[in-house]
Amino acid sequence: RDVSTQDPIKLLDLPGLHDPIRGELMDAIARVVDGGHYVLGEEVEAFENELAGYTGAQYAVGCGSGSDALLLSLQAANVGVGDEVICPAYSFVATAGAIARLGAFPVFVDIEADSLNLDPDLTQEAASRCQRLRALLPVDIFGRIANIEKFAQLGNEIGVPVIEDAAQALGAADEDSRAAGTRARMGCISFYPTKNLGALGEAGVILTSDAETASRLRALRSHGQTHPNHFSELGFNSRLDALQAAILRVKLRRLPVWLRAREEVATAYDQLLSQAGALPSDHSIQDAQIPILYPGRPNPPAKSAHHQYTIRVAPELREALRLRLAHRGIETGVYYPSGLHEQPALSKLGRVPLPLTETETATRQVLSLPCHPGVDAAARERVIQTLIEEVKALNA
Repeated sequence: RDVSTQDPIKLLDLPGLHDPIRGELMDAIARVVDGGHYVLGEEVEAFENELAGYTGAQYAVGCGSGSDALLLSLQAANVGVGDEVICPAYSFVATAGAIARLGAFPVFVDIEADSLNLDPDLTQEAASRCQRLRALLPVDIFGRIANIEKFAQLGNEIGVPVIEDAAQALGAADEDSRAAGTRARMGCISFYPTKNLGALGEAGVILTSDAETASRLRALRSHGQTHPNHFSELGFNSRLDALQAAILRVKLRRLPVWLRAREEVATAYDQLLSQAGALPSDHSIQDAQIPILYPGRPNPPAKSAHHQYTIRVAPELREALRLRLAHRGIETGVYYPSGLHEQPALSKLGRVPLPLTETETATRQVLSLPCHPGVDAAARERVIQTLIEEVKALNA
């Protein structure tokens, strides 16, 4: 029984996000319905151009989903049966699933304790042990860009491309102020409804600044068709719907405002947690006055897109803490409760050349708090005050 007399604070509130732009969304939908062109076409081309302009990429190639963006990119990188692709063990299943779908082997490498992103030094060590390495696939976890520059340098040294899984990071920037998804050979973006820029259904895009790569991706998303009724290679059907493109065009115009709101929420959380005795994530939980670590920040001008605000708590407290917070009307999430190497669908396919100590530690500690434009100042204080009260009660 929920004893909270206050309105619940949701992990994400999509109806609340859409309500102020409902009229524009409905106008966009009507425009597509009346236009009669529902797959690719002018609406998709317009969105691709607008997104390329927003990110600074030369090309944006729309497709059916973020998962398809990964699959198409790997195929464009000539990954095939028996090949190897390095990726983090700490990610959503789509990262490694796309590799396995092509008959290749995901090589799981550990993450950095602070950023929770793929560790470049361990990646280099793992690469030296691979026999058929074809690509590196770092992930920008929770909206913070991985060290793509180091991965690109390593890729150049060993002669393999870097594919950036930027599904969670649209709106983030690296230390050179370059947008997520634009530094690697290909950058994969998801527009799943819960993303910072979400469709009203499935949609994805691949960013690239290489004309030949963009051309091949466009063919691959349409069964490998290079011109009418001519198929140069076998691709698959992953064309972006005009309806989703029109919806995304409306929402893209609001993205900067929504990102600033997320930044305000994250900054307030940082300050409130610090005042309560929590420490940033480059410390140990044991050293904190209360057993909480809050997310580390990249060095300016780099910035996170704050797709999730993920703290770390003592593992023995996490599940009881979630129940107590839910009891008081605060929704939380656990991303991710296990590493990809522990997933039944991947455990026999993935290769683990090195220990995954940080991955396995993180999966026991992580807890995501509400961080979206609907979390106002009062809600921020309530979330953190309630969190601290319940942690202290459990830790007494």
